Amino acid sequence: MTHDAWLCELARYIAIPLWLLVAFAGAPAAADSALPATPQATIRTVTADALAALQDNKAALSKNPAGVAAQIAAIVDPYLDFTIMSEEVLGVGWRRADARQRTRFMQVFKQLLINDYAAVFKQYNGQTLKVTDSRWEDATHDRATVSSRIESPDAQPVQVDYRLFRTSGRWKVYDVVVDGVSLLINYREVFASELQHESLDGLITQLEQKVAVRRPSASQ
Repeated sequence: MTHDAWLCELARYIAIPLWLLVAFAGAPAAADSALPATPQATIRTVTADALAALQDNKAALSKNPAGVAAQIAAIVDPYLDFTIMSEEVLGVGWRRADARQRTRFMQVFKQLLINDYAAVFKQYNGQTLKVTDSRWEDATHDRATVSSRIESPDAQPVQVDYRLFRTSGRWKVYDVVVDGVSLLINYREVFASELQHESLDGLITQLEQKVAVRRPSASQ
């Protein structure tokens, strides 16, 4: 499978669960005390509102992927940590990068994901998400995994695990694992392979060019 084909395949499996997570997260909370207090409550609260948003706006999502991308760009920050995600996918490359390279990579990686998700949101067809379990990943209870299952009218259920950490009193997602396939691990393998024969600046430039070419338009 080619690099582009793999990224599209990964996005196809991750787009719906991630959209369910962030689609309605942009609505400001009334107060910090209103924020969900646990990882499981966070996923339950946000996905319930996201499902309602998807069902109410299905026609608009299928006709205007550019609008979808713009909406995602405006709302992902509260519930996703692109600093940690970028650090994880680059690995050694991140530790060797300077501040300018880190900023460039985070910006293009975020836009790459947004474009991939926007391109497949049109596939939404009544999927529902059920939170099934959660577990702590450290002794201080600052990291957790929330397990869920996506059920579709015409497909087998899909297991989705959200990996979260707590920062400044808010739970944020830093990885999504779909049927055992980790978003971060797979991107890390792709980027590590690229960096074996390409500089970090070269990789970032390639991604910037890819984002520019694949940026969705309102007519797509």
